[in-house]
Amino acid sequence: MKEEIRYHRNPDFIFRKIAEETVLVPLHKDVADMDCIYTLNGVGAFIWEQLDQPASLEDLQSAVLNEYAAEPEMLMNDLKTFLDAMTAIDAIREGAL
Repeated sequence: MKEEIRYHRNPDFIFRKIAEETVLVPLHKDVADMDCIYTLNGVGAFIWEQLDQPASLEDLQSAVLNEYAAEPEMLMNDLKTFLDAMTAIDAIREGAL
């Protein structure tokens, strides 16, 4: 049986809404280093909020489709791109459940 990949937040990142922007700040970097502060758009912030519990790619796609009008195939491509980018900076981690 194939294990399902689930994504979860790295607890070493702080997520804050400041005015009209949502930012991620890693705790292990120098906060004065502006290259380590990441701004999320509305959909990115929504996905981050969905990861308060580990979720599969399909879980996330379903949640986004329920909230936003999007073409499922295009959304899946964008979702994979977002998750890859967040995984690359270690804000989101993969794990099998």
